[in-house]
Amino acid sequence: MSRNLITRRQALAMGAAATIISCAPAAAPSSGGSARQVAKLNYLFGFFIQANPTLPVIVAKEMGFYKQMDLDVTWDFQTTSTAVRLVATNQYHGGSSDPQTLAGFVKEGLPLVTTAQLSQNSVRAFAVRKGEPIKRPKDFEGKKVGIKGTLPWPDYLAILASDKADRSKITEVPVGFSSVELKEKRVDVLPIFLGNEPFVLKNQLQTEIDIIHPKDFGYPAMGTPLISNKNFIKDNKDVYTRFVRATLKGSEYMIDNRAETLQIAIQYGGTATTKQAHEFIYDVTLPTMKHPKGTGYIDKAQYQTNLDVLADLKLLDHRPKVDDLVDDSFWNSVMKDGKVVWPG
Repeated sequence: MSRNLITRRQALAMGAAATIISCAPAAAPSSGGSARQVAKLNYLFGFFIQANPTLPVIVAKEMGFYKQMDLDVTWDFQTTSTAVRLVATNQYHGGSSDPQTLAGFVKEGLPLVTTAQLSQNSVRAFAVRKGEPIKRPKDFEGKKVGIKGTLPWPDYLAILASDKADRSKITEVPVGFSSVELKEKRVDVLPIFLGNEPFVLKNQLQTEIDIIHPKDFGYPAMGTPLISNKNFIKDNKDVYTRFVRATLKGSEYMIDNRAETLQIAIQYGGTATTKQAHEFIYDVTLPTMKHPKGTGYIDKAQYQTNLDVLADLKLLDHRPKVDDLVDDSFWNSVMKDGKVVWPG
């Protein structure tokens, strides 16, 4: 593995350099020996680079998989839940979102679509201080509940509706991403990412917790998707096929090579996350990236169930069909017998 890794600060600068697809002046030889132009794509990350389901984008670049596919992939960071709108404008060519947000944007007419699942199951949950009498969403009434980001998570709204909790009886408190609000009793319920916050709460904040899982209260949420622009992938089918192939090759490498993947996460992630935290995140993430049919597989039945639950709970004002939100043709074209066909 190359040792010429870069820091997150350098990654940010690099990612900002390209916002639209273009072709390099000189053509590069493809793996098949013919010449094709190097295509530039820009990926949109949220928050930090960690050993989570989006790391395969970094892995694919570091291991040379994008280069082998004649791709120059850069990236940028946005932390708002609506940032995936930028994919709809072709400022970015990949990102992620949840089914509720995606369904709403597609209804608005934005040309967004899921093309692969970087993980199969959501790692969103809710933490309470251990021993407190908060065992289910109905118990949130009369309590202070943290809200991460600009909007409540669909997971939160779904479990409140499923458990018939009265949201008007809950005090919602904006929180950051340090988890300290639970320790300091600024909130009674904290929305958490299972990949890292249980580690932070126990090992850094010395706070023991109980966890409330949305799947136990009527919301079997999907994991992290790869979201793209419908028009872009239609007009650039070969380029996008190469991108999906190399990204999923990065997923396979990440699954099979723990130590090397952690080194990449540590180097690209900078100082925001410790080595021990990356290890915890990786170990939580790994099972969610696997599927018997191969990494990146989109379980349309599970996806439709996710959408139906949201519609049944009135969290969507319409009942979307999975085929309006999912295009698995690229996944099908790069996979065989559960493995990425490489180099294709």
